[in-house]
Amino acid sequence: MSTILNFTEPQIVTSNELTKRSYIEFYLNDNRVRIGNGDTLMQRISPNRSKSIEGRNQLLIKLHFELKKALEANNYPVVNNKANQNHNLINETLQTKFKSPPAIRSLYSVARAKIRSDLSRKYKRNLKCVYRQFRKYMTTDELNGPLIDISVNRVESFLAQFGSTGTYYMNKRRDLGVLFSAAGRYLDQPVETVKDTERKRPKAKLHVAYDKAQLKPILNFLKANHPNLYICCLLTYSSWLRPHEEIRLLTLGDFKKDHTEVHLTGGDNKGGKVRVVYIPEYVGTELIPILSKLERKCNIFSRIQEPFNESYFNTAWSRAFKKMFALGLIYENQTIYSFRHTAAVDTYRKRKDIYLLQKLLGHSSIVVTIKYLRSLGEFNSEELKDAAPTLD
Repeated sequence: MSTILNFTEPQIVTSNELTKRSYIEFYLNDNRVRIGNGDTLMQRISPNRSKSIEGRNQLLIKLHFELKKALEANNYPVVNNKANQNHNLINETLQTKFKSPPAIRSLYSVARAKIRSDLSRKYKRNLKCVYRQFRKYMTTDELNGPLIDISVNRVESFLAQFGSTGTYYMNKRRDLGVLFSAAGRYLDQPVETVKDTERKRPKAKLHVAYDKAQLKPILNFLKANHPNLYICCLLTYSSWLRPHEEIRLLTLGDFKKDHTEVHLTGGDNKGGKVRVVYIPEYVGTELIPILSKLERKCNIFSRIQEPFNESYFNTAWSRAFKKMFALGLIYENQTIYSFRHTAAVDTYRKRKDIYLLQKLLGHSSIVVTIKYLRSLGEFNSEELKDAAPTLD
């Protein structure tokens, strides 16, 4: 009959220096044990041979997972822990303890890896945000246990906080799912918890296009009352750029060829690809007095390197909308994005070229552009039916 193992919760002990040894420490039958690799687990896991902090941390998570599994199955081999203890006492003063239970440590590791990767700033910010919110919502016991032990009901309870709209809920579900899936890959164990949660159908927000007669009065009002918002709307209409994710972040350095073009890298736009847009002369006339006073890295709206916050144009638009609505200049459901939609509708009606429109709008695929036109009432199944080839 095998002896029942009495053990404490294994803890990861590491530091921010690759030259210092990392290990997992726990007490087994009242003896302190430190393991730095998977030899005693019959696993080829060697965190301290990793050439990067991130890689070492991922292997430590895996080593911790395999150790915990072996201990709970009562099949961890008894080793000469006294020898290990004496050997490691030399380095003990050089090492910084970093105690992290499996669930939170796994999520932290993948969140940090994502944040350091070549993703858009908004995407990385969303992942960081959902990680912090989830960590705050879960109980200590849940975070101290394995990630796979967090139930679907608990995740749905967390997501319910963001149920004000289907879009908000699904965005949070998507971001949390990215972290869970990535953590599962690091642990070599599928984690389907978030995928099993309830889905909600997002309701598309309606951005009603402007009539041609509305454009100049609205732009004239904004020019007189909110110059920054005026420039934002002018660029949204003329250059096809997105107001909050692209235009708000523009710097002098983004303008090329005597300010007649804007060049965006893949990380600077929603499509994730290098993008070049033309700036019409009537917009350049408004921009040149602003750009001539800026340094290369200065934001064109804040006039410093730091851009305004994400809500800047939304807040400005809400205030301006009330005044314009009272004056009869604007109608319900017309927004900043309506300038982009108006340009899209006008171009499609003139050219009937979906592929050109896809390129101008910066969409990732033609399917997105078709959905875009359908939402604006400019493209429907009847058009597809009429365009189908016949044998007559």
